[in-house]
This record gives sequence, structure tokens and C-alpha cells, in this order.
Amino acid sequence: MSASYPNKLILAFRSGDLCALPGCGRRLTIDGEDGATASTGEAAHIAGEKPDAARYDSSMTDEERNDVPNLIYLCGDCHTKIDKLKQDWPTEKLLAIKAAHEAKVGRAVEEAFADVNFPELDKAMAWLADVDPAKDTVDFALLTPEAKIQKNNLSNGARHIITAGLASRKVVSDFIETETRENSDYPERLKSGFLSEYYRLRLLGYRDNELFDLMCVFAQRGAEGQPQKTAGLAVLVYLFEICDVFEK
Repeated sequence: MSASYPNKLILAFRSGDLCALPGCGRRLTIDGEDGATASTGEAAHIAGEKPDAARYDSSMTDEERNDVPNLIYLCGDCHTKIDKLKQDWPTEKLLAIKAAHEAKVGRAVEEAFADVNFPELDKAMAWLADVDPAKDTVDFALLTPEAKIQKNNLSNGARHIITAGLASRKVVSDFIETETRENSDYPERLKSGFLSEYYRLRLLGYRDNELFDLMCVFAQRGAEGQPQKTAGLAVLVYLFEICDVFEK
């Protein structure tokens, strides 16, 4: 058993697609000539996966060993380094590095919301051209963002992203209004695109923070560069606030 693909996606998102080890910070996506991308990041185990692995902890279950809290996102070289020189990289040190790196990435994401604009929103939502509008529209009772955060058992990390993303609400709302003038079904296509992924993930058993992070990954699909990625997150936060996505 090893880290699941969804767990690797969550890890990459929280790590900002960067190697978490201090002094490295290598970007872990390679851009191809045809516009395709390939991830080179590795979900490295903090407490080793097998008895002969570095930092193995016999008190952990296999599920705990392969869950996000026990994984750190690294490039191949740094992954090899922490395992080959395990005496220099004890569990407590790696846990502290992971926490500090993910917190730094989180702060950078929050700050980037201030620069969300129409061109980046347009690029980030280009995939909606292939989405059919929702067939049925449901009216949801509006909850405050904080009430919805608690309803969905989201962490402070998710709360920070949502709170910061609300600063982009007007530009996202204006963008959707502009798009709707040209395509009247745009709001329904937007809702349909996100809800289809939301319900797919729920059927797979994802809830709470894992579900939120995977929806963040989905919101950034096809994005090139941090401005587009942040624009995608801003749209997700907008839908979160108006209760079109996530449990009400």
C-alpha cells in the first residue's frame, strides 16, 4: 500500500507544487512543448512505509502511514536525501518543515487573491466551454461562510483560503455577470461544472478537508501559473459563499 493518487494531489496543492525541503524549493511540474504538463513531485513518507524504511513507526497503521499528515512533498533528490541520511532528518524535524512550508504556501495563496482579474478568470474558466448547463436549479438557503465552514468541518487552513478569497468576490461576480450577457446559461454551466466534480468526490467517500482540497485542485485544472490558479480558487470560494457548492 502506498499514498493514493488523491492524497498526492492534496499534498501537491498544499505544498504549492514546490519541494518542501528548505534550500530547495524546486517547482515540481514540467511543461511540455505541446502544452501538456507532467508532475515530478514525490509523496515522501515522514514515518517510513515499511519496517526497513527510514523513521518507521510500528505504532502506526498502514492507513496512517499513507495519509497526508505523514507525507511531505519533495523532489526526487530531496526524497533520496532524507531517506539515505535519515539521522539528519528525524521525524520531528520533517513534521516541522512540512508545517512551516505548507503555512508559507497558504499565506502566499491568500495574498494572491488581491490580484485576481478578468483575463486570468477567463483563462482559468476556459474549460467550461465543454460543460453542459445544469438541468435543474435548486434554491439553497444561504448560510454565512463561517456557518458553512463549520457545517463542512473545515480546518483553519481552509478557513483562511475562504476568508481571503472573499476579497475577490466582486471581481468574480462582475466577471460572471459579463459572461452571462453573452451566454445566458453561463451561471448554470459554472455551477454544473463544479457540482459534478463535488458529487463525484463525495461518492468516492471524500469529506471535510480532503474534499475541500480536492475541489481546490479541480478549480485549478488547466491553469498555467499561479495567477490562473488563484483565479480558479476565487471562483470556487465564490460558489462556496453563495451555497452552490459544498454541503448546506
